[in-house]
Amino acid sequence: MDETNLSQDLISIQENEAIPYEELVKFADNPDYLNMYVQKYGQKLYQQCIFSLTHISINESLSEIKWEHIVDHRKKLNDSLNRDVGLKVAAIDYLENISDKDFEMTVMENDKVDNIVDVATIDQLTSLYVRSMFDEMLKQEFQQYLRNNQKLSIMMLDIDDFKHFNDTYGHQGGDEALTIIGSVLLNAVRKSDIASRYGGEEFVVIMPQTDIQTAFDVAQRIRQKIEDTDIDGKSLTISIGVSETSASVKSAEELLKMADDALYQAKENGKNQVVQANES
Repeated sequence: MDETNLSQDLISIQENEAIPYEELVKFADNPDYLNMYVQKYGQKLYQQCIFSLTHISINESLSEIKWEHIVDHRKKLNDSLNRDVGLKVAAIDYLENISDKDFEMTVMENDKVDNIVDVATIDQLTSLYVRSMFDEMLKQEFQQYLRNNQKLSIMMLDIDDFKHFNDTYGHQGGDEALTIIGSVLLNAVRKSDIASRYGGEEFVVIMPQTDIQTAFDVAQRIRQKIEDTDIDGKSLTISIGVSETSASVKSAEELLKMADDALYQAKENGKNQVVQANES
């Protein structure tokens, strides 16, 4: 790579604009590639890399070590989960949940604050991933499916008549039910699966390298486990829709919608059941 291309590729650094995500991944995967740019732009490159991922500005003197920690944290997450969680997920998880808070960290754009908070990784009530983490991981897993052509399934779950349950037993009873369902999901899915609270009383599970029949069987076990669980004398059921990738499924959003449509059909059919999505 010559000096002219170097300047053209990262001229945005001088304008405090985001470095393209693809370049950031190259930096993380290839330190020699990153060092070529560091020689030209200096320490502020590390600062801009972190800013581009999170919209958080780290003190320039600390930015190199923080970048190295983020790269190392991504590797540990990948090894633990046996998949690439993505550099953005690793960066935000590290800065929000692991990194010490005694260094100077300033939110550069006020309108980005909500975005940073939204990508906190774990829902405190259910111990499942939050919606924003799910959205990010679904995109990554769908891209992985496109590259490797290995099946990917989605399971979408919704508590039956949860409003009535809340009205009857109060929000404390509702919170207890959500906590128990979170525990059931964590115990039922594999380490490589991604269980998330999608919103309210709705949940979703990404199941990499899984066909729809396997996903259906797991969903049935989850449905039965919840039906059999006694919540201080209160009963609860759940409806589930499952979908899988195929040549006709063109996007992660379409795969999710198929699971959502199957969930709707499960509700229409009488609830407390699992329905497989029909391909369009």
